[in-house]
Amino acid sequence: MNHVGSDTETIVVFSLDDEYLFRHYFERQDVFRDLSEYYNSEQYRFEVPEEEFETVEQRLREVYYELRVVDPERYCVVVEKYDKHAAILRDSVANWERRGHRFFLMKDDLAVEKAVDRGATPLSETEFVLGL
Repeated sequence: MNHVGSDTETIVVFSLDDEYLFRHYFERQDVFRDLSEYYNSEQYRFEVPEEEFETVEQRLREVYYELRVVDPERYCVVVEKYDKHAAILRDSVANWERRGHRFFLMKDDLAVEKAVDRGATPLSETEFVLGL
């Protein structure tokens, strides 16, 4: 049964290498427990192997979540290496450093907006290309 509708919450997911990454706080402990094997507590994100993604997607659909795989470039922002970035880091799914800059893959559209408000630049407005 497909429950996708107005009561469904969408979670932005990134397909990187051979896994799917997303960051989401599940208020229902049973949902979090069901997915806990995929949770990386050091990175504060879920990491689902490619071959298990369809199963996870189905489990979440049953409890009114829709996983939406997106183009990561649109969710990437950049700051100078030594700029303050703790608030940006908090809403990121992944981050890395390259050529004197820090790159952040943000968890959703609102996180991108907040990061830009805090001084980050969308990747598309820089000379950089996405590369983890």
